[in-house]
Amino acid sequence: MYKKFTELLFRRHSYARSNFHLKMKLTAILIVIAVIQLKAETFAQKISVNVNNARLTEVIAQLKKQTDYDFLYNNEVIKHVKPVTLNVKDANLKEVLDKCFNDQPVSYSISNKTVLIMARPARQPEINDYRKQKLRITGTVTDETNGEPLIGASVVVEGTAIGASTGEKGFFALDAPGPGTVLVVSYVGFQTKKVPVGSQTTLQVKLAHSDARLGELVVVGYGTRTKGAITGAITTVKSDVFESRPLNNSYDALQGTIPGLTITKASGQPGSTTYGFQVRGYSSVNGNAPLVLIDGIPGDINTINTNDIAEVTVLKDAAAAIYGARAANGVIIVSTKRGKKGPPSVTYTTNIGYKTPTYLRKMQNTMEFARFMDEGLRNAGINGFSQEVFDKIATNAPPDPTGWNYGVTNYPGFYGYTDWNKVIYKNTTQQLHNINVSGGGENNNYLLSAGYNRDNGIVRFGENNSNGYNIRLNYDFRFNNHFAVETRSYFDNRAVVTPTLLGSALTNVTRQFPYQPVYNKAGQFYGYQGYESPAQYLAEGGTQLSNLSRFGANIKIDYTIIPGLKLTGQSAVRLDYANGSTTNRTITRYNWDGGIQDVRNTPNSANYSNDKVLNKLYQAYLDYNKKLSQDHSINLTGGASLEQTRREGQSTNGYNFISNDIFTLNLADRTKAAYANFTGYLNNEALVSYFGRLSYTFREKLIVDFTARADGSSKFSPDKRWSAVFPSAAVAYNLSEERFIKKMNVLDLLKLRLSYGKMGNQDLEGLGLYDYIPLISINGNYPIGSPNAGLTGANANPASSTRTWETIETRNIGIDLATLQSRLSFSFDYYNKINNDMLVNVAVPASFGATPPSTNQGKLNTKGFEMMLTWKDQVHDFRYGVSLQLSDSKNKLVELKNTDNYGEGLNKYRQGYPIYSYFGYVYDGIIKTQQQLDNYKKLEGIPSRISLGDVMYKDVDGDGKLTAFGDKTKGLSGDMIYLGNLTPRYTYSANLSAGYKNFDVQVFLQGVGKRDVIYEGAISQPNTFFWPSLQYFYGKTWSPERPDAKYPRYLPGNLGYDDVKNYNYRASALTLRNVAYLRFKVITLGYTIPEHIAKRARIKSARVYFSGQDLFTFSKGTLGGNFDPEDGYRNEGTYPFNKVYSLGLNVKF
Repeated sequence: MYKKFTELLFRRHSYARSNFHLKMKLTAILIVIAVIQLKAETFAQKISVNVNNARLTEVIAQLKKQTDYDFLYNNEVIKHVKPVTLNVKDANLKEVLDKCFNDQPVSYSISNKTVLIMARPARQPEINDYRKQKLRITGTVTDETNGEPLIGASVVVEGTAIGASTGEKGFFALDAPGPGTVLVVSYVGFQTKKVPVGSQTTLQVKLAHSDARLGELVVVGYGTRTKGAITGAITTVKSDVFESRPLNNSYDALQGTIPGLTITKASGQPGSTTYGFQVRGYSSVNGNAPLVLIDGIPGDINTINTNDIAEVTVLKDAAAAIYGARAANGVIIVSTKRGKKGPPSVTYTTNIGYKTPTYLRKMQNTMEFARFMDEGLRNAGINGFSQEVFDKIATNAPPDPTGWNYGVTNYPGFYGYTDWNKVIYKNTTQQLHNINVSGGGENNNYLLSAGYNRDNGIVRFGENNSNGYNIRLNYDFRFNNHFAVETRSYFDNRAVVTPTLLGSALTNVTRQFPYQPVYNKAGQFYGYQGYESPAQYLAEGGTQLSNLSRFGANIKIDYTIIPGLKLTGQSAVRLDYANGSTTNRTITRYNWDGGIQDVRNTPNSANYSNDKVLNKLYQAYLDYNKKLSQDHSINLTGGASLEQTRREGQSTNGYNFISNDIFTLNLADRTKAAYANFTGYLNNEALVSYFGRLSYTFREKLIVDFTARADGSSKFSPDKRWSAVFPSAAVAYNLSEERFIKKMNVLDLLKLRLSYGKMGNQDLEGLGLYDYIPLISINGNYPIGSPNAGLTGANANPASSTRTWETIETRNIGIDLATLQSRLSFSFDYYNKINNDMLVNVAVPASFGATPPSTNQGKLNTKGFEMMLTWKDQVHDFRYGVSLQLSDSKNKLVELKNTDNYGEGLNKYRQGYPIYSYFGYVYDGIIKTQQQLDNYKKLEGIPSRISLGDVMYKDVDGDGKLTAFGDKTKGLSGDMIYLGNLTPRYTYSANLSAGYKNFDVQVFLQGVGKRDVIYEGAISQPNTFFWPSLQYFYGKTWSPERPDAKYPRYLPGNLGYDDVKNYNYRASALTLRNVAYLRFKVITLGYTIPEHIAKRARIKSARVYFSGQDLFTFSKGTLGGNFDPEDGYRNEGTYPFNKVYSLGLNVKF
């Protein structure tokens, strides 16, 4: 073929052939001259070295300074080199190296200004022996991470000088002595591997990167990449980071492990804990949840068993753009564990925990309440309590027929003390069990796992717990080199039981008087003064049961069409089925003497519901890898996906059941039409997407990525369903591959990253599935006239014909650094996100007569940074590690196309300020003198009965009035200012680990550097009615005896001073608190059973550990330990958090 081609090429131009031969000769001459010159330069350089018993690395460092040569070696190869003693002057490099490596277990070779140090062959066999036993061996050498051939790899028969180098496609061939041959395969930048030949004549050798951190595979959108080839802001967490923690959900496992991922917990209720979940702060005012993919399929991260997670990868910047419409808030990719080659292996883990509630509201005891109330009454000009009352409280006197507290004389007077926290809350337990079986053969692997967890509630009355179990089967099979199948299937179920009136009961815990008994004389729940008894509400109010079952399965097929070109198809189905019931029982409340006070919750009722969600996903994509030459390679990915979701449900109510214990619908009252209540719903949603990616790599030094994606969503009107193409570009520059960096012999990695991308957002709060269709109201009134005129068939919710996707632009610049043999690593990223098409509600006059649709007229800008510093090392039997993280995010609503509508306190949005900002007044201290009072009373807009001990606020705009909003026509801004922001700032964490022989300890700390909060509810200030106050406020309110107190004078509610009382606690610096905190999230001490002892028990390994969760928290903004700083928006009715002490066991058979 070659002959025919050259004849055709040169047939008409015979001179061309001779000219070609001439060029070849000249080229050969030039190459020879260059080689001679290179050799001359090698011997021309004069080197002087004088060392005594020096390490080889020290000698190499001197040689690098005196020459321009690079040295490549594996630390394992030079580990056994003897100390070098050398004294040479003005010698050439070869002479120095010959003396340096004389009588050493290593040798060297010089090529292209590079000295390669390798293990010295033990001996060369006799030629005659070799010829008698020679065996022809062929094979290929590839990169185990991506299958790329390694050209120029060294393949040597161990103990001989027999060897070969791999050529095109990584191929090699050599004649080995015989079946007992061991091949030593090495390649610069990869780990050397020994391969026993045995009876094989064809080998496929896969080498791992010498820097495992760079060669490690990272899951990215629709594929994997080596960590060294990553261009975007991507963080991966392996399961070993959280496997040692006694955690029963994935949110707790991930909290604080990934910079830029903010997770906040809002409740400690079993099975119903809610979490705030964000990647890099806010992207919109309408929804900020990241897309979660479990084995490539959208899912809920809280449903997966933490024990089944292999790794979690977070795509934060343009790396997420390939997921287009759902990537604006970041993408979290969860990969589950898979089996490994080998016989079946069984692993069992268990954890038993003891829970104690934390941050319970510490209320005033009876004596503190009486003295505090007495002070408040006198401040209001009302006579306080007599000394007799205090004396009876001090002696815990028997009840009087009439009460002593103000306004409750018609009830008995009690003088004892009831700690309602002890009445309602208790310590309890939780347990977790997991077992998995895994193994595999040459072409397949499997993992079967099962888990069970039970979490008991901390309330003493009523049933309150969560039970869950799950089963997962992961199976992979490779039919041949072209065809492979991965299957993932799971089933999980969670049942949660809670008292129906749990929220009301917890709210009322802090509203019980400290002297109020739990039970009356007859042993019944006592309804003192008509207040609800939280104990009775929990015990008798009814039960709420929810049961959620999930089934999912997906199959992924990889078909290699030709080397480098692979077709992947994936199909998945997920079915969620939830059913629930809620019973509301009538509650009979009793007087002190046992008589019926009243009956609440009438009529009794029950609700039964069921909901079903069916999700289907189909996706396929082609992936093409091509190494164009030794320096250049490309990767092309392109595909499409279709996702369909169907939701349906029904709900039925029944009322006035004949029994308070049996709530079957056939026993409900059917005599009234109002008691017939049945509802249902059905809707569908679909998303179609096309995506592609182009990657280019130059010498593992320069990596460039381009991605594009277009989506069509059924949520928008037909002419607005398709988004624009969401593009992204990213580039990474590995400076550590540059020769001048290598010569420094300091940095193992130095990589710069830069990215830009556009992503869409369609998962928006308030955006319905059919909002592009106007809704017609048959029962409505037009807001004109008195009374309002009726308007049948009004367009109550006009549709928007222009509403479409939110589009978020994101820019990122980052740096990755590693040194000291990668024991020390550091990464930093700075990002800037802009939402230019944010959906906002447009303000219209009331005469419009309908709710206007939201439109794409808002703009939000979010900026922030992330950094991570890690150190890992081992000294003999002692190993230790430190991982530190810090991230911050701040946002600003640049534009909102509506009126500047905001008020005092917390506002979700206002143009020019961050989301969830506080506005209030400028606190100016407490009035301490009559002169201050007289001057302050000159202001308009303050309570008429303001007095000494009350609060002063500044007249910011100087108009002589205290007003929230000024007269803008006169250039007056009003007196209300920006106070702070609820969003957590400067989130940080530290993971400290150490181990000595079989012992290990881990301390995980997590916290927030700044977060502004104004606590809400009655207990956030001294009592607002006659309810008790927090013990924290006792002795901290102003009085003539306490002129420098922190808080204003105490005025009980409903005494005619509510205007003053409310005025004193307006939103200001007095009520605003920074709930920055540092929390010891997990402390674990473990011990691994020695191997020889484990073998006697016929187990492979075993580890026992003791752990504490949320043991210590340091914060100044908790009102004396009454509010958990992690949940900065709590009020009385929130379920408390818990400390957990646990004992665990991990056993492998």
